[in-house]
Amino acid sequence: MLAIFLSIAAGLVAHHGVFIRGEWHLRTRIIAATHAILALVSFSALRYNSNTSKEALLWLLTVCGCYLTTLFTSMSIYRLFFHPLSKFPGPRLAALTKFWHVYQSRNSTNYLVMDKVHKEYGALVRTGPNEVSIFHPGGIHLLDGAKNTNMKDTFYDVLKPRTSGIFTRDEQEHKDRRATWMQALSTKSMDEYKPRIVRLVDDLRKCISSFDKQPINVTDVMTWFSFDVMSEVLFGEDFGMIKQRATHPVMAQQKRALALLGPIMDTQWIVQLGFAFFPFFGKVRDWMRMCTFCEGQMTKRMTHGGRGKLDMASWFIDEYHALRDSESEKKRKLLLSGSAVSAVVAGSDTNRGALIAIWWYLSKHPEHAAKIQNEIADIDVTDANNLALLPHLNGVINEVLRLAPPAMTGNGRITGPDGLLVDDTLIPPNVRITAPKYVIHRLDCAFEHANDFIPERWYSHPELVHDKRAFAPFSIGGRQCVGKILALVELRLTTAILLQHFDIKFAPGYDPDTMWRGMKDQVTAQPGRVLCTFKPREL
Repeated sequence: MLAIFLSIAAGLVAHHGVFIRGEWHLRTRIIAATHAILALVSFSALRYNSNTSKEALLWLLTVCGCYLTTLFTSMSIYRLFFHPLSKFPGPRLAALTKFWHVYQSRNSTNYLVMDKVHKEYGALVRTGPNEVSIFHPGGIHLLDGAKNTNMKDTFYDVLKPRTSGIFTRDEQEHKDRRATWMQALSTKSMDEYKPRIVRLVDDLRKCISSFDKQPINVTDVMTWFSFDVMSEVLFGEDFGMIKQRATHPVMAQQKRALALLGPIMDTQWIVQLGFAFFPFFGKVRDWMRMCTFCEGQMTKRMTHGGRGKLDMASWFIDEYHALRDSESEKKRKLLLSGSAVSAVVAGSDTNRGALIAIWWYLSKHPEHAAKIQNEIADIDVTDANNLALLPHLNGVINEVLRLAPPAMTGNGRITGPDGLLVDDTLIPPNVRITAPKYVIHRLDCAFEHANDFIPERWYSHPELVHDKRAFAPFSIGGRQCVGKILALVELRLTTAILLQHFDIKFAPGYDPDTMWRGMKDQVTAQPGRVLCTFKPREL
């Protein structure tokens, strides 16, 4: 009987004295090992006082059952009735457990889950035991505006033990490391990258021409292209996917790994549990192999040099050497490989989704493709500076990024010591907050005809934008995507050059709804299949 009382007390202490305080997602091994040791010690003690091992095992199961029942009952009562968020609207099960969200997003459709809870519960919704989702025109600014005290959330630990300038949660380290990324993607660096991107767009043009007006799987072709651009800019060499018309193994691994992370990316303790105990299991193994590949590429790059080219890796390697006197060899290597992984995912997968969406929208609305073709008729389409001045081209790109943002949800933060005031409602300190871009970009209070594709709202009809704060596909402030300029250059060059050479339309028999039916929210947007025909134009 004493053992049962002790197990009940242990459950209460574990909740109120341990798990309710701080973050535990990076301590899954310690938690599992501690519980295993305690179970072994308890079994030994029970065996000492029992006649048989079977009797001791039954007692152990009883004791563990009492402990876990008490722990989870205490957590449930607290979360439902005493938590600082107990008065916030939202699904009752979401307040009880994050598994509600994991289940709802099991098909990687978190963007639809967020849209549904917004329509049902309003602008501020409790979507987890310690989480509030903000569906407000100024939501993204509230998360990352100049005066905010919010911290990055636990998702940014996904690279652990690796780290990088854009994935670290330490604000000072973020500022220090971000400088390297800013140099790697500066105006001077971009001048080096642009001619190489133009060359790859020409490879893309030749690839499309080789299909000889036959239907093209745009999803595959843009995947090859975006990965080639990323590898050229990052490592100084493209992987030849466009020329070979084949997917590089690491691209397939990345896709499968992101499919794993999609439903659980906001539940980092599950991610870390998988990394710690199941590294050779399916999609977890794919993630590990992708990270190992990136590490190998950086090692190769350091060994053989950059072939006289400037690339992002050269800046990361310079940083590696510059930190020799202040950081250990191990930490510098983890930073180097973490930077490579960050660039591979952020540099290829985000633009991939945007490019696929651009061709889908232009096929669905061919009048906008014609307007761009008129704009580029008398200019050099290989000059990215010229393209930046074209109103309709950039209007189309902005409208695509609004309706199909590369990061549809995610990018969570933790409220600072003073909490966060949203209109007249205070979100308490130390609460995870999100501002899902897919929903905010489509708010009726921010955009006229919010679900319609109207590129003119970005130049000739500004009255169709009621609140500009609601459009921030690259985020804002010091946490704005460092690759924004590179991404826009790639999107402008690709769209302009291909439209100069081709008229585009959906392939015969293709159902346009296929893209959105197949859209997955897996860290980045993963559009469904898009089939188009590219008819050569007479120049």
